[in-house]
Amino acid sequence: MRAGDADRERVLDRLRTAHVEGRLTTDEFDERITATLAARTYRELGAITIDLPGEPPAPPTVVVPAAPAATPVDYRDADALQERDARGAVIGWAGASVTTIAIWAMSCIATASFVYPWWIWVAGPWGLVLLSSWMRDRRHEH
Repeated sequence: MRAGDADRERVLDRLRTAHVEGRLTTDEFDERITATLAARTYRELGAITIDLPGEPPAPPTVVVPAAPAATPVDYRDADALQERDARGAVIGWAGASVTTIAIWAMSCIATASFVYPWWIWVAGPWGLVLLSSWMRDRRHEH
């Protein structure tokens, strides 16, 4: 698990205390300070203080919030949601189609020749799926 700045600060405090108590030489203290500032995980921080008395830094406890209570579904809005989703799907299809056609047109202009209209394989099947979905929904409405 990744360690944060507060965790590194706790290790630095332990190192300062150990240095003041005479448990670390000045060179060891400097090396461990550098290692602490470079440490990214709790394992790396624990290795820096493993030979010192006291508690090693422990990862924080993860608290998982309780799941919210289920809310009842209001089916009166289902038609509005379906219409909004269909409108979003058509807008997405139109945007992708215009973009691919524009890229195709620029490649035709850049090469000064007719390039195979590959954009049909993007716009065509997607458009057919949208059309069949719209026709199915219209049949169910009547």
